[in-house]
Amino acid sequence: MKVTRRSGNFLKQFSGPGDNSIVCFRFWQAVVASGCPGECAYCFLQTQTPYRRGLYDLKGTLFENLRDMAPEVQTWLARPIPAGLIIGENQDGLAFERPYKRLVGVTPLELLVPLFADANPHGHTLIVLSKFTTTEYAEAFGPSPNVVFSWSLSLPSISRQYEKKVAPLEKRLEHAAKLKARGWRIRFRLDALAPIPSWEDDLKRVMEQINEVGPEMLTIGALRATNLFALQRTAGRNGRDASIFNYIRDKDPSGFKYRVENEFHTEVFRQVAEMLNPATTLGLCKEDTSVWQAVGLRWQGCHCLHSASDEVVSERGEPRKLIQVLSRRTHGIGSSQVTLPMSVLSAATS
Repeated sequence: MKVTRRSGNFLKQFSGPGDNSIVCFRFWQAVVASGCPGECAYCFLQTQTPYRRGLYDLKGTLFENLRDMAPEVQTWLARPIPAGLIIGENQDGLAFERPYKRLVGVTPLELLVPLFADANPHGHTLIVLSKFTTTEYAEAFGPSPNVVFSWSLSLPSISRQYEKKVAPLEKRLEHAAKLKARGWRIRFRLDALAPIPSWEDDLKRVMEQINEVGPEMLTIGALRATNLFALQRTAGRNGRDASIFNYIRDKDPSGFKYRVENEFHTEVFRQVAEMLNPATTLGLCKEDTSVWQAVGLRWQGCHCLHSASDEVVSERGEPRKLIQVLSRRTHGIGSSQVTLPMSVLSAATS
């Protein structure tokens, strides 16, 4: 694990999906560390420039000036329109709690949870996404309505084969149930869905477990890759099982990501929608509008946002109308896509 000094801001916005029909937004993220020790085979970080060039260690890079994040967050919390701030987009949200405690005497969540609980006049939301279970430092402050713990889940067979050094799937689910019983808000992301031989049985099992926990939101996504062949090669070089990428086929209509086969893509999402307790909000992660239409889902917010009224949502127009407008330009999943400029989208959805 590498230790360095962060020269840039600790808070930044996702660049967004671009001018296309992918339903995603320029959400806010806290860069509390970089990389992840979990060594999941499909992890997109493997081909990111900072890791390829050796600037950061893929298995984890800590910032010795972590405490400098606090004043940045205090300024951000003064923004008048509630928004979400996620830890866990370019690193795991919990994996570095103990290493930071040893290194600088304080953890990212020991800095952030009190600020979101007590210095947050506009009710912004902190979202902690992880495949680990190191929540003890945050739990010491007690639950807050402004803090959400979210666990990244997979199909059981995928988790066993392709997620090498993270908390076992069962442990993540058990930990989520424990924290919910203690009053914490819980969300899940069920991701990297792929048509493995046992996928329907696996899906039924994990959906039963998700319903038992009862998260406020479930966001789902199928296996995907921006640069498929580079990620497949790099995973192999990193000693990870690259066979999972054999399930990926073509790019989506927006040309945004390589995706799994169309029939599975929509069918697995439909089955999730049918099995999920209706009390849990369902969303799709970085999916084309054609998939939303094919599955028949209504946009009700996204995993990385405060809520459907998050300040970053208005940048792309009203999402429900966005899906309707863009889907009229789509001739089906896997087909060519006419992309409208952002200025046209904003006018069409206002």
